[in-house]
Amino acid sequence: MEPFLRKQGIPVRLNKGSVELLSDFVVCQEGKPLSPESSRILRLLGIKLATFKLNLVCRWSPSDFELYREGLDLSDVETS
Repeated sequence: MEPFLRKQGIPVRLNKGSVELLSDFVVCQEGKPLSPESSRILRLLGIKLATFKLNLVCRWSPSDFELYREGLDLSDVETS
């Protein structure tokens, strides 16, 4: 991890086997797109920026259809 962080310009060093940040470093800012490198840095540090939720209203397969939520408005349904 430490060599990758150094390649990205982050001021780090190894201290007794642990990666140590020497000074503040901005990885990302709100409203700006993440680069692949920034995304990898955040993933290495275990930082999650978003949570995605899905509310299942129905399920379809070629042999079955199951409705989980009654009273759907057509504006709630997406078709392709």
